[in-house]
Amino acid sequence: MKIHTTLRLFSIPIITIILFGCAPTKKLPEIIWPLPPDPPKIRFDKSFSGAKEFYGGSLAGEILLGEDPSGVFSKPNGLHTDKADRVYVSDTGSGLVQIFDPKADHPMILEAGGRSPFTKPIGIATDNKGNIYVSDSGGDIVYIFGADLQFISVIGHGGEVFKQPTGLAVDNERKRLYIVDTHKHQVTAFDIDTLKPLFTIGKRGRDDGEFNFPSFIVLDKKGNLYIVDTMNGRVQVFDPDGRFLRKWGRLGDGPGMFARPKGIAMDSEGHVYVVDSAFNNVQIFDQEGQILMAFGAFGEGRGGQILPAGIAIDSEDRIYVADQWNERINIFEYMGEKYKARAGAKK
Repeated sequence: MKIHTTLRLFSIPIITIILFGCAPTKKLPEIIWPLPPDPPKIRFDKSFSGAKEFYGGSLAGEILLGEDPSGVFSKPNGLHTDKADRVYVSDTGSGLVQIFDPKADHPMILEAGGRSPFTKPIGIATDNKGNIYVSDSGGDIVYIFGADLQFISVIGHGGEVFKQPTGLAVDNERKRLYIVDTHKHQVTAFDIDTLKPLFTIGKRGRDDGEFNFPSFIVLDKKGNLYIVDTMNGRVQVFDPDGRFLRKWGRLGDGPGMFARPKGIAMDSEGHVYVVDSAFNNVQIFDQEGQILMAFGAFGEGRGGQILPAGIAIDSEDRIYVADQWNERINIFEYMGEKYKARAGAKK
């Protein structure tokens, strides 16, 4: 199913209120994009600012009981979902990486030596063995943990390899880990087994294949790399071996343009989602860079966001966006085939 190409880039969402006669509990308004007459494609589901909201408990109750209300966000930044739809959240304010498993009743926290080793964690990725990779842009290092959450190894140390590692992506077929280095203005591919560098893409500049403070990265099903070239206001696409393919976007305030692009993700139908922390929205493109629509807006209420950063999409096309200023994760849904299947199963 294709997203309708009618643009509603900076419009407010439509709010549909459904009244249920004399029902004692009033249902919250549904927030959807785009505006009519176009059919809705994105809906706001909910937000969570920590463990208690994610798992449905009461944070206030924990405080009254004198228990430690763990799992509250300070400045959520990076996001990742794995094949089991666990949600990973990096928090640059608290220096924590938390893992929210829908099948559990509390989040897990990545630790080494009994504490969080991170200074400023940002990028998160996992491979098909369950290994977890986390970039620490404050320590110029990438940490590696096993599927059992035990610390395994690191790449880089004390600025010897990186100058600010941020976005991460794993290519399981080619056994590669791609690491975006924001201050070196490049992306390096590492062998997952040996942790040795294979090749590097880019240098500082504005020409094709060059970067100006790149940030996040996502791979498509063919292994092509979609890299957010933040300060050049564009997305650049490369083949798995680093050859430039195409680009789209430029600095500006119109549809398909960017002011401060950050997180990038892809849904099951191949649409590309790019967060803009200045526009406080998410723009959706096809893989050739054609703008399809946008959703989200500045605000603290339901469906609003301020200075959003990372984004991740799970196997069911649920969209997670890190809402930094509001200290929460916003969850949206792409109303495609998977959403329709879920809705049908509930009837």
